[in-house]
Amino acid sequence: MKYAAVLLSASMLLAGCANNTAGISIDSSNQNVVLGNSVLAKNLEFGNAKTSVVNERLLAQVMVTNKSDESQNLQYRFNWYDAQGLEVDSGKSPWRQFIVYGGESVTLQGVALNPNAKNFRVSLRNIQ
Repeated sequence: MKYAAVLLSASMLLAGCANNTAGISIDSSNQNVVLGNSVLAKNLEFGNAKTSVVNERLLAQVMVTNKSDESQNLQYRFNWYDAQGLEVDSGKSPWRQFIVYGGESVTLQGVALNPNAKNFRVSLRNIQ
């Protein structure tokens, strides 16, 4: 189990170094926020990640609050993981655009396609 967690952490770190990836992400299994963009990290705050099961699929919700006075034009995507920490439905979750205005909050939501999904990670990035 520890090996899977180490492998998952290493793969997420490497993914953070790739082009066109997330600036910030939150991992549902441990509520850790991974910061890859200092401007986003300064301007955004995450509420508790919540999950529920709807029609045998994992439903995930994360609140994002814009702490700045300026609107943030962003994209997000969910990645889904099974109980062992292995990604399921790899590459099937598209980047989705949203705007969070200064001082406001937005709840991001996603539903796993694969019924084996038990955890998630949501990633955010600036629109380029």
